[in-house]
Amino acid sequence: MTRPRRGQPSARAKILAASRKLFVRRGFAQVSIGDIARGAGVVRATVYNNFDDKQDILAAIIADYMTGYAQIAQRLRASARPGQTSFSLIQEMVREALAWRVENADLRPLVAVARGSRSSGWDQANKAADDAMLGWILTVHAADEAAGLIRDDIDLEFGVRAAYAMIESVLSSFDVAAGKEQIDEAAHQLALLHWYSICKVDPGEAPESPLGRRLADDQ
Repeated sequence: MTRPRRGQPSARAKILAASRKLFVRRGFAQVSIGDIARGAGVVRATVYNNFDDKQDILAAIIADYMTGYAQIAQRLRASARPGQTSFSLIQEMVREALAWRVENADLRPLVAVARGSRSSGWDQANKAADDAMLGWILTVHAADEAAGLIRDDIDLEFGVRAAYAMIESVLSSFDVAAGKEQIDEAAHQLALLHWYSICKVDPGEAPESPLGRRLADDQ
């Protein structure tokens, strides 16, 4: 797992950007620290002042990517607005997650490398992203349970975790060449499947989520 170093933030950003391009273009194993230094416009010592080695750089790239998923949940939690239903909140999260995967299509080869490396921090970063998104969905449905929208025969946490596993499965294999219409349609279908496995009313009958009202009241 990568750790904070004392290097200059601007140099660190340049190193990460150059490394990402080089790893994707040539392959992780074919890139040297010297290549990275030249690509970033810094000396080798600056690279080592910011990172231990290539694995440390890979871990930082993967951490940044997976943090993007966690930030989706954080952003939606902070920006929930009056008038939104629980269905729209879930659909929005799924849409943003799919779009983030497509936006970072170039990282597919690096993700494959990270998954096979113990020192890449993949497991920790992946778990943090899942915990953030799953935690948001549980928060959304906790409000639904209080409103009597959850099916009586469903254990809420078990049901949400199982339904989220379906979302995660589709997300991990979603076509990174997909366009906006495909993303929107996939998000809608996944939100529908998730909703009907947990809730006992149609999405169109779902009342306004109290989450948006709470945010408005706090402002």
